[in-house]
Parts: sequence; structure tokens; C-alpha cells
Amino acid sequence: MPTGFPQRRATLPTPEFRPALAFTALTPWFDVVARVAVRDDFLKRRLSDLLPLAPGQSVLDVGCGTGTLLLRLHERQPEARLFGVDADPDALALAEQKGRQRRVNWSLLAASATRLPFPDSRFDAVVTSLVFHHLTTPQKEQALAEIRRVLRPGGRLLLADYDAPRTWLERLAFLPVRLFDGFDVTEAHVQGALPGLLQSAGLTAVEVCAEIPTAFGYITAWQSRSPAQEAQLRTA
Repeated sequence: MPTGFPQRRATLPTPEFRPALAFTALTPWFDVVARVAVRDDFLKRRLSDLLPLAPGQSVLDVGCGTGTLLLRLHERQPEARLFGVDADPDALALAEQKGRQRRVNWSLLAASATRLPFPDSRFDAVVTSLVFHHLTTPQKEQALAEIRRVLRPGGRLLLADYDAPRTWLERLAFLPVRLFDGFDVTEAHVQGALPGLLQSAGLTAVEVCAEIPTAFGYITAWQSRSPAQEAQLRTA
């Protein structure tokens, strides 16, 4: 485990948010629902496989929820420096409980994806899973701008969320998500706009690295990079 890296959660001002299951009272059931609805165990295992970390590298999980993905990353690389942010304090409390039970050193903060409380070029990698379909398109753009800001030059982003339905059956399967979360926040997903938003944020080498079928449609994992040439400009 990394040394000199205390487990803590800071509370920062965040905009209003909607709990993942709509009601705070249902948050303790989130992990159970996610395992059934979106194959969450398989999804998080797949994402951790796609994000190999070296000892001492720092990774930020944007919208870390109850800490499931961070725990997977800790299992793969116990000496990585793990950070998580989420706007839901109840989800973070569940993550803290998991961390204490498994003696994981990480730093969890209550914060919005659109306003990350970190300095520029802080992280080697950023991961975010099933968060972006809760954000409006302007919020998606702001969140990606923040992610690029906190990534080191050449740092990697791994983003997993719903992709555009390919058939009318997939559109029908995705409809409950749209009804539950909102047509405004899911429109970019229906239009297949996420790769373009990644590129518009200045991230490079955007590519699909996994496609995971679920009862509500495909979850696609895209990877991209913060431009490495920024490092050359700063040292020139």
C-alpha cells in the first residue's frame, strides 16, 4: 500500500445532484441493482483490465459512487495512488466503509465532475463509468474539459457509458434509461456524440476498447489521451 497517503474524504460545495437510483433511501441497494441491470461486476473487472497501473501512479475515478471500480484497481495494483470524486455523499460513505473493511488507502472527495478539486496535470489516468448519461451536453463538455485539465500530458482517460443504439430493439431497450434519467441528458448518447465530445475537448487517440452488452443496450468503453506535445511546450 502507498505510504504517506491517508484515507480521507473532504466535503466541497457541489451543485444539486440526483441520486443514481433517484431516491437517497435506495442508495444502499445500488450495488445490487447495478450487478443485475448493467453487469457491473463484469464491467468493472473489464475496465480494470483495460487500465493497467504501475506502482506510484495516480488515478482518479470521476463519479466513483460506492468505490467498486477503485477497489478493482487496488486489487490489480495495491501501490497505485487512488482518488475518487462523487457528488453523492451517501455513496461516498458506502465507499469509505468498503475501504475500511479492506484496508485500502485512497482519497475520496465530494465534488462534481464539472468542477474537479485538483491542480492541473495531477493524474496519470482518469476513469469514469456510467456517469456521463447523467449529465447534460454542456455538463459533459465541462466535465471533459476538467478531466483534460487534471490529466498529465500523455495521460489516459477511460470512459465507459451507453453508446448509440444500433437497431430499433436496442432503442427500445434504452428507452427505460431515457425515461428514468431524462431525455436531455441521454440525447448525446442516442446520437453517438461521445467520441466527438472527447475530440472537441482536445483529447487525442480516441478509440473504442470494449463493448459490453446489457439489458439496456451496449456500454462502450472509449480510451483517449491528453496531448503529449503539451509536455514538450512546457519544457521548451
